[in-house]
Amino acid sequence: MLKEYLSNLYDFTCWGRDRMLDTAEALTPEQFDQETRFPIHTVKETLVHTLSAEIAYRKRCIGEPTSLVEKSAFPDLDSIRMVWREEENLMRLYLATLDDKALGETVKYRTSRGDEFERVRLDLVTQLFFHSTQHRAEIAQMLTEFGHSPGNIDYTVYKYG
Repeated sequence: MLKEYLSNLYDFTCWGRDRMLDTAEALTPEQFDQETRFPIHTVKETLVHTLSAEIAYRKRCIGEPTSLVEKSAFPDLDSIRMVWREEENLMRLYLATLDDKALGETVKYRTSRGDEFERVRLDLVTQLFFHSTQHRAEIAQMLTEFGHSPGNIDYTVYKYG
């Protein structure tokens, strides 16, 4: 049951991500890179940050080293979308391998800064979802302020339409 629940939360995460990416297509290139009042500054930077974190959390779960994804690696929205699709495929493959025992295991990892941590794998997967939710909400507000609201991004809208 837990595996199915996590898969559902990941589906919701991807649905929300796609709403942000689809809505961001309405932005001008200047708006995409325009400074905002939010902590990660621009729509582009916040998208890249969120993508980078999702990659990092998956890699931490499997013990692979991580490094930050640089915004300069993404010239446009399509390049972000392409890498995110690749990451989604990898994450779905990974989630399919998990069982309750694996989710309860402690994993050790090192951040891109070199700091070492130990976390329960389920907590890392859960953090991926909540981290994405936080930044998705910020992106939604940025888009709305640029005149392009993605609409309601609540879980119940995803689940029940």
